[in-house]
Amino acid sequence: MGNNQIFEAFEKTRFFYYVLCLIIGLMYGLGYTWSVLQTPFVEAMNGDPAKITATVALVYTGCVLFSTMSPTILGGIMKKFTEPQLTVIGGIMFGLGWLGCGHIHSIPLLFLTYSVLTGLGTGIVYPPIMGYVAKIYPDKGGTFTGIYSGIYGGSAMVWSPLLAVIIARSGLGAMANIIGPACLVILIACGILLKPVPDGFIDYKKSQMQVSAASGAAKAPVSNVVDKNRGQMVKTPMFYIAMVTFACGLTSGMFVISQASPILQGAYGLTAVEAATFVSLNSFASLAGRIVFGTVTDHTDKYVTLLVIPVLSVIGMGLLATSPSKTMAIACMALVAFGYGGFGGTITPITGDLFGTKYITENFGVMYLNFGIAAMVGPRLAVKLRTLNPDGVTYSYSTAFMIGAIIACVSVAAAFIVRARVKASQK
Repeated sequence: MGNNQIFEAFEKTRFFYYVLCLIIGLMYGLGYTWSVLQTPFVEAMNGDPAKITATVALVYTGCVLFSTMSPTILGGIMKKFTEPQLTVIGGIMFGLGWLGCGHIHSIPLLFLTYSVLTGLGTGIVYPPIMGYVAKIYPDKGGTFTGIYSGIYGGSAMVWSPLLAVIIARSGLGAMANIIGPACLVILIACGILLKPVPDGFIDYKKSQMQVSAASGAAKAPVSNVVDKNRGQMVKTPMFYIAMVTFACGLTSGMFVISQASPILQGAYGLTAVEAATFVSLNSFASLAGRIVFGTVTDHTDKYVTLLVIPVLSVIGMGLLATSPSKTMAIACMALVAFGYGGFGGTITPITGDLFGTKYITENFGVMYLNFGIAAMVGPRLAVKLRTLNPDGVTYSYSTAFMIGAIIACVSVAAAFIVRARVKASQK
């Protein structure tokens, strides 16, 4: 069988593999349910809840750091495995982490199960599968990676109320006994069914795209940027400007998504189950942002999109800082989550546009660090800068929201620089 026949056969089955990727993204979206889990984890620990809340919040930060740093630190080892193999390895770690975290009563063990196991399990699978999607659909990278990213970021709108109900009725242990084994079975099965992308498939699709562009059938210009690997990418000034754009832009979203339930309960008096409903709204907003902006990048100027997204966070965080209205708070948190999703849906196509698609898996693994940077800043910003109101019961997050708006402004400025440099290089 010739190469073209191999490529044509793979192209006919790639949608099946894409569906498997969506299932993988759905399972890893469990990581966005932290705001529902934080209070039950605090209550399960042996200690004064008022004193250990900030420490328990670090567990989520640790999870995101392990997730986002592992593709860079373990990149050399991960290169030796295919995406299907990594899905099996990471799926085992992720499932065991979820199975264990519901049965422990000390913070160190919570770090081991939730931060280390689920974090590493996510980092070993999510970025490679994102790269895998970009490689099987190089002709529609923004749309398909946006949908995949949307399922990943938005599935918490299903998981959050489900986990909240299970925990309320049966406790953390029952939740872990359901979710852990489900992750193990589903992720291992998906890893077994996935097939690696044939060598040369991207070039095969690029040649088709160039023919389409030459005939005028293409809806967006085909990028002719020189492919850069990870080592070459990090030596360019553009890489660092892009990092600032994404890191600062994601911080506000991570602030809201990770702390939505505590904020709605502590500042606006909602119950845990009521707050979980609005956590689902934020998840839907994140999903919509990833799909909408990911698709838009396939049809318009990517860098105008990159400018618009952080502006949403500036508006949302600014209104959250200045308005005491509960309705306004819920709407603005959803707006910020929509912008966060926008970054999640555009980071892959923009990375490919700036540095080429040949090494997109390893390059996205480096850009994925931005989510870790945001996780270090966002949740801590919310916890450290909140102030106790005079009633001694509720909290105010106004200062934290205002700082979040300022950080988002930095993202807007950096996005201007990225766009200006790209336009200059095109001339």
